[in-house]
Amino acid sequence: MSEYQYYEFLALDRPLNATEKAYVQSLSSRVELTLTQAKFVYHYGDFRGNSHELLEKCFDVMLYMASWGSRQLIFRFPKSLVNADIFEPYCLEDRITISTTKKSVILDINIHDEEMNHWIDSGEGYLSDMASLRNDLLQGDMRSLYLAWLKAAPIYFDPEEEDYIEPPVPANLNNLPNSLLVLIDFLELEQDLIAGAARASESQEEEEESLEDLIPKLSEREKNDFLVRLIKGESHVGMQLTNRLREFAGKREVRIDNNIPRRTLSELLKLAEGEINQRKKNEQEAAHQTKIQKLEALAKRKDKVWEQIFELLKLKQSKPYDQAVAHLVDLRDLAEYQGKLEEFQTSIKQMQIDYSSRPGLISRLQKAMLLVK
Repeated sequence: MSEYQYYEFLALDRPLNATEKAYVQSLSSRVELTLTQAKFVYHYGDFRGNSHELLEKCFDVMLYMASWGSRQLIFRFPKSLVNADIFEPYCLEDRITISTTKKSVILDINIHDEEMNHWIDSGEGYLSDMASLRNDLLQGDMRSLYLAWLKAAPIYFDPEEEDYIEPPVPANLNNLPNSLLVLIDFLELEQDLIAGAARASESQEEEEESLEDLIPKLSEREKNDFLVRLIKGESHVGMQLTNRLREFAGKREVRIDNNIPRRTLSELLKLAEGEINQRKKNEQEAAHQTKIQKLEALAKRKDKVWEQIFELLKLKQSKPYDQAVAHLVDLRDLAEYQGKLEEFQTSIKQMQIDYSSRPGLISRLQKAMLLVK
């Protein structure tokens, strides 16, 4: 299997300047570079740069994926916009980590799963669909981090050593936007595990906010400060103002009910097993209902099907034999459903007598377990 590595970086807060573009270009002559994006693809060799360093200097989010089962998503946040402590409950050693620099907070989701060790030929499209997760995290929506924990924890879980306690469960895990669905696909996270975990997740309706109506709550000093910073072209002024106004509305962060009992990973895995069993039961029931509908439709044209079978047998050819036997299998299922299996077997016995000189047909009947002794 060929090797494939894909790195993509996005600048969300501002475009790259000339110096930054030159720096990125120096890392690889094959980089696909624009003012807001850099892509590196390797089928051999490796990335010469340092991902954290490149984020700190130029970009705001990075995606990495490799054909041997590695998935990585890194977000850079300005220290002025986020308190790193809110991410701590979701961290796992070496897998979901927080680091800080002079100006930034770096959230690094780095997962290796042998089950994801399969051929991939393109990582393009994922990051653009997940870029909005950075803004969600800035606004206190921890669903992406919870899902990342849900992926990482079972991989490194050893029940003989430690049973992890889940982090706080965010609201609305039962109602996921496209960005989170893409994250689930990127991490190849099991839907049954999500469904089990989501049982403890509240449903919160997002209410329309009129943030403009809250501006009078700002002091004159705050208003003037925001205006001066806006004139100076400072980054993130709009986000900081929005966050300040959301504080007045009591909606700075997506609410997490700390009264909800926290479950162990073992309990979550049992819930996932229950979801799997229920799903299989539902699928079996749906398949059974579909089969009944099919059989009831077949019952209305049973005589016509028998006619088709005998017409096919007259052709004395392999393909018509296969078609005839397929019809007979359906008629056997119908006979079982109607409680008329003995009547059907009588017809098969007569067919065995009438067509005993046709080994091709007889062998097909035997293979389909239609022969009657």
